[in-house]
Amino acid sequence: MKFLGGAVLAFLTALSGGVLAQTQPDRSTAAPHSQVAGMVTAVDAQANQVSLKSDKGDAIAVTTTEKTLILRLPPGENDVTKGNRVALSSLGAGDRVVAFYRGPADQKAIQATSLVVRTKADLASIAEKEREDWRKRGTSGTVAAIDPAARTLTIKAGQKSLAVEPSEKTDFRRYALDSARISDAKPGSFAEIKVGDQLSVLGDKSGDGASVKAEKILSGSFRQLAATISSIDVAAAEIVIKDLASKKSLTVRVNPDTTMKKLPETTAGMLARRYGPGGVRAQVQTGSAGPGGQRGGAPSGPGGDIGQMLDRLPAMPLSELKRGDAIMVSTTQGSDPGRVTAVMLLAGVEPLLTASPNATRDIMSGWNLGGGGEGSQ
Repeated sequence: MKFLGGAVLAFLTALSGGVLAQTQPDRSTAAPHSQVAGMVTAVDAQANQVSLKSDKGDAIAVTTTEKTLILRLPPGENDVTKGNRVALSSLGAGDRVVAFYRGPADQKAIQATSLVVRTKADLASIAEKEREDWRKRGTSGTVAAIDPAARTLTIKAGQKSLAVEPSEKTDFRRYALDSARISDAKPGSFAEIKVGDQLSVLGDKSGDGASVKAEKILSGSFRQLAATISSIDVAAAEIVIKDLASKKSLTVRVNPDTTMKKLPETTAGMLARRYGPGGVRAQVQTGSAGPGGQRGGAPSGPGGDIGQMLDRLPAMPLSELKRGDAIMVSTTQGSDPGRVTAVMLLAGVEPLLTASPNATRDIMSGWNLGGGGEGSQ
């Protein structure tokens, strides 16, 4: 839910009794209108208090009074005039709130004049609709070229290229350094996108499928590594790996959002032939999928969709890995370069790396962001 504009703020302030006076306030001394958005972490209805974790990560204590207007927006509705009045006691942890108050911005304790609420259940319904839209109209790939003058991008998935055409209305978001979750992404911009970034775009494609009018763009920088496992701590959900390219060690965290798969021996052999010298790598194309999307269809022969193949493999527990295993892994950049979070991890890749040490980027860029890290909103 985006921050609400001045007209909405005036409407809410009027309803909550903030502008009932017949005379205009002294603009030089009146407290400014401010607002903060975040997720509810606790509610104390008897004390008229709500605890929020703001979108900036701050803990905010919100106090209400009998004059505070509390409106719940129905799923998919952004017009606050269509909101329903609710009691503070109806709020719960996981609900999303925009709190309006008088006073300077960035306060840690506020007295709200108005609260606009989306419930946890409503957010889940909205998220499912968004995921379905991404499944139908989303495309992911690696940024291959940027034209700042034309303000366009080219992304590549396997051997397939797509021109991305943003507009003034395009919503840009940027993944956080330590997370591949949409809920942790921050407002972004065209200028932040770099060649080599992973990018997911939502929009309608042209008739020939060569370009897409971007409604939403989600971008981020991720590492794609071929590595061997030096040690595993299952209890801490961490592995230490040695990057085969840099020969440096790296600690990789695994969390519930990490997608982990293992190639069967026959599949690994088939991919080794496909990506090895004289193979049919040029025929490989990845499917279209956005955040949380699942690719459809089945790969058949060398021209099949590698992303589909990997998506359909069963999940692999961390305990199945062992010291010395070769893996391909996509990770976050990490605010600490020595400790990152795994987004996608693929084991059973020894034959593939032997046949084609450079196949990691092609395979992981075609699969990256199409699974586990994006399902949770």
